[in-house]
Amino acid sequence: MKNAYRRWAVSLTAGLLAVLTACGVLVHGVDPYFHYHAPDPRAEVYFDQRYQCAGLLRTQDYETVLLGTSLAANYRASWFDVFYKTRTVKVTLPDGGFREFDRVLRYAFEKQDVRRVIFGLDPTILARPVSEQSDALPRYLYDDNPRNDAPYLFSGDAAARSLYVLRKKAAGETAPLDDAYLWDGSVYFSRELALAGYVRPPQARTRMASDALERNCGENLKIVTGWLRAHPDTHFIICFPPYSILFWDKMQRLGETDAMLEMISRAAETLLRYDNAEVQFFMADGAVITDLDNYADHIHAAGRVTYQFSRAMPAGTYRMTEENRKSVLDGLRALVVHYDYNSIWAK
Repeated sequence: MKNAYRRWAVSLTAGLLAVLTACGVLVHGVDPYFHYHAPDPRAEVYFDQRYQCAGLLRTQDYETVLLGTSLAANYRASWFDVFYKTRTVKVTLPDGGFREFDRVLRYAFEKQDVRRVIFGLDPTILARPVSEQSDALPRYLYDDNPRNDAPYLFSGDAAARSLYVLRKKAAGETAPLDDAYLWDGSVYFSRELALAGYVRPPQARTRMASDALERNCGENLKIVTGWLRAHPDTHFIICFPPYSILFWDKMQRLGETDAMLEMISRAAETLLRYDNAEVQFFMADGAVITDLDNYADHIHAAGRVTYQFSRAMPAGTYRMTEENRKSVLDGLRALVVHYDYNSIWAK
């Protein structure tokens, strides 16, 4: 009886070791998260920024980091390579949180001599408490410690992803690195679609206090200003994205316009105190934000719009300075407070 049990235990152990070995060989060979091998720049399978971007930070040669939420996903790294004569890596995290951005930048500075950071500062995330933001980065991928690779090598999910990558490559369903995580080619942008995806809130009876978002903003900005202080020789370009007029309709309906504008003003004022920070403010371009054909929903703009802004950045067309800050923000306030929102649906 004991011998039979021993044989069963040995067989079970050997079977488990064989499965784990096969899993490890598969994952290491395919390497769906680019943990051990650089992606093929001409034809690769991209599917999960949080898991794959650590590999991009580790394997690419860059001096500029393009960082942000999904609002930055329609920027191409190659545009900045040309406009700034640099080498750029793009890391975008859908609905990303400031703790995640902090970890990404810490790892980027560990891997390369980062001379420039282009950061899409999403006000909806800036207004959210840090405790309620996403913090889903797989930390074992954002370090160089081989002793904690087990969650990757022997993961059923990583094995499934490896098979997914093999199927995609066999079918020729790949993309070049410059197209990684773009959704401009798979999503249409039009007035009809932007309106179809927007649920207009009922009119609030009360208004949010103008300083209601101050604490959350300060908590998040502390992370950003921490980067500015820690890396005085790195140039940080902070970009405020061009939310469509539907976003401001939502703010008006919810009674949050004053609070949002006050938060944006405070953020800009804080950032402009730092010599190594440059503010690019796209939010006040009335021609862009009122043309709903530029949008897929109330905040996500088409690639043609992101190209327009990125091309204008080196010339300073949208640059906010201490001298023009008040006039730019006053212009935005005048636009969004006095806009005839009902006319959007009357057309």
